Amino acid sequence: MSVSFSGEAVDAKDALLVVAFAGWNDAAESATMAARYLVRRFRGRRVARIQPDDFFQFSDHRPLVRIGESGERRIAWPSNEFFHCRTPARDLIVGVGVEPHLKWKRFGRGVLEVGNRFGARMMVTLGALLAGGLHTQPSHLVAVATDPALLAPSGVETTRYEGPTGIVGVIHALMQDEGLPAVSLWANVPHYIASLSNPKAARALLESLGAVGGFEVSLGDFDDAIRAFDEKVEKMVAGDPRIAKYVDDVQKGQIPDEIPGLDFDDSLEPEPDEPEDSLPPGDQVADEIERLMRRRPGGPEPD
Repeated sequence: MSVSFSGEAVDAKDALLVVAFAGWNDAAESATMAARYLVRRFRGRRVARIQPDDFFQFSDHRPLVRIGESGERRIAWPSNEFFHCRTPARDLIVGVGVEPHLKWKRFGRGVLEVGNRFGARMMVTLGALLAGGLHTQPSHLVAVATDPALLAPSGVETTRYEGPTGIVGVIHALMQDEGLPAVSLWANVPHYIASLSNPKAARALLESLGAVGGFEVSLGDFDDAIRAFDEKVEKMVAGDPRIAKYVDDVQKGQIPDEIPGLDFDDSLEPEPDEPEDSLPPGDQVADEIERLMRRRPGGPEPD
């Protein structure tokens, strides 16, 4: 059995299944950052996981060795885990993990099995893609829905994209085939800052998720992370004349075909004299947001 459930009984109220996967579907770690934030904000309890053995080529995505508190060595395998979160309006089953390499249909059916186990009435998948926008603009979202009416509360436009897809697209198609309501929300991330975890895109995803799902989530804890992100990007753009000219041209309404001397597939990297983790990965950004939450009245208590 590829899905294992915790032994605790869970009474999920009007459950909404929300999933995000690191990898091709997760530009700038925006989708997984949003999912992790939900788990932290609502103190999610792990209720299920999909075992990795059948779905990963471990020579491509290698497990990690960790050293425990008593010095023992442990193997950390690629994980896809699901958490039960309670909000005042409805319960969430939040899945966050890594896009698998193999047997996508079987993996997708495992995700649907989790949703069925907790009576989820709808699924929302989160994703992020590289696009041609600017970091100075609000994060733009597009979506796919089994019924366009599901998107009405959010105001997000539908996309008629055709082309390569990832596990998010496969799961959405499975939901459609089963006749179940599903929405897939995608944030556009400027291609030239793809190497930086993007809290602006994560916040935009959460805002639209709340509208689509009919629940509220406080997002003020993103403010400091977004300010730090904006300052970092401005500094990096100012330090690269090619990018600076590209941004200036686009702001003036001039759309260049390319950035001179820079492939659009490239992204800004930190300056040599700055540490690589000056803007940390999405899980560390989420940890910092959680730390700020705990400093505020009414924030969650430490685990």
